[in-house]
Amino acid sequence: MKFDIVVVGGSTAGFYLVKTLRAKGYTGSIGLIDREDTLPYNRYKLSKTWLTGKTLDAPIFKPESFFDENDIKLLLNTEVVAVDEDAKQVITADQQTITYGQLVLAMGAESRHLQLPNDDAEGIFYLRSYHDAVKIKQWSQQVKDVVLIGAGFIGLELASSFRKLGLNVTVVEYNQHPLGRVVGSQASEYFVKMHQEHDVNFVLGQGVTSFTHDEQHRVTGVVTDTGTTIPAQMVVVGVGAVPNTSIKADHLTLGQNIVVNEYSETAVKDIYAVGDATIWPFQGEEIHVEHWEHAQSHGKNLAANLIQPHSQPYDVLPYFWTDQYDQTFEYLGHTTKWEQTFVRGDLDSGRFTIAYVDAQRVPLAILFANGHEQRDDVTELMSRRQPLDPERFADTNQPLSTL
Repeated sequence: MKFDIVVVGGSTAGFYLVKTLRAKGYTGSIGLIDREDTLPYNRYKLSKTWLTGKTLDAPIFKPESFFDENDIKLLLNTEVVAVDEDAKQVITADQQTITYGQLVLAMGAESRHLQLPNDDAEGIFYLRSYHDAVKIKQWSQQVKDVVLIGAGFIGLELASSFRKLGLNVTVVEYNQHPLGRVVGSQASEYFVKMHQEHDVNFVLGQGVTSFTHDEQHRVTGVVTDTGTTIPAQMVVVGVGAVPNTSIKADHLTLGQNIVVNEYSETAVKDIYAVGDATIWPFQGEEIHVEHWEHAQSHGKNLAANLIQPHSQPYDVLPYFWTDQYDQTFEYLGHTTKWEQTFVRGDLDSGRFTIAYVDAQRVPLAILFANGHEQRDDVTELMSRRQPLDPERFADTNQPLSTL
């Protein structure tokens, strides 16, 4: 079997890559390989609308007919385990060899797993795939108390969804400020308060040491490092993700992430990588982003460069959003370190904007709550890379576009 372009991974990045290739008129042969048995699907929905809806069908991007009509060969339930760069072939778990002209690694990320006593009890889940989501959805229909370990974005989205389903929800988070590393203490406190108003219980500043279970080996509780046992008939662990770099390749350095340049090229000729498994250059530094919009943009950008090499450097401003209850939060930029924050609006009102600025008051990232109409202005503000005046920024009578 041979293709001009082989894409490993039916992830968001992988799907949008092949979709964009055909949309831009690429006529070469395309093979899309994925180890799951499901058509490429939208993982973003799994923790939100899909979880609270009635269907168990996968939230697929496109039906199978789309791939047939666009002459994209789907190889599902097929796991690639190695790359032979010299022969330009990928090797699958069942020892098939597939020859490529150009190879794209779009394998996404894996859930980081806890290694704790009784972690094999029934009712303990990780959410990364559609099949994970199906098990979570089915199990949630027979329980009352759920504990979420980890208060990242997916954890808090799940808290929102489980409350909508009427479950008792407790969130255990090792840090005192959930999401504080990304959004700071002010926004963190807003998130916690919002969830508490929906009767979510938080256990902050504590880790988990073990699980308890009944005679049927079903989970009954979560034990924290203070010795407290929190009752639970269901546990969902969300303590981060690990890029999927499990493929063996002699000349390709696969560490914690795959390093690519602004054209998504790896160090090996004709091998590219996109999405959650990559580190890529942005404004003078190499960054790693695990968000849906980045994966989509990265895949679409690479399509242009596969058709016309080095035609479109990837310089998209990182962006993500999260929906929780009836509120939407959006974030543009990228930083985990900032000098200070400027606040615009009233956090108590639910409509606010926070700028995370460096020592020269240049915004590194901006979070805006329940104000989707601001996105263009915030994008413009970020792209200028000019210092902000904190008083003008805080003055809601002045449109962001005038700052």
